[in-house]
Amino acid sequence: MLFRGKRTWQAAAMRCDKCGRKLDAHRGCREVSLRCPSCGKVFDLGKYAGKMDQAFEEEMAFVPMDRI
Repeated sequence: MLFRGKRTWQAAAMRCDKCGRKLDAHRGCREVSLRCPSCGKVFDLGKYAGKMDQAFEEEMAFVPMDRI
């Protein structure tokens, strides 16, 4: 079965520390990263783990986890 979930969504509770805009979350093949749509800065998801809201956690539920 082929999974066709969303690959990008807005991380409304997380803001860029450079310009203050809301960040976008991008689901890649192996990881999720946060990017600012305005200045293009990329952030590690771990830096923002404490700021995840319910909507972000629900989107993360669709990200497959490695089981190694």
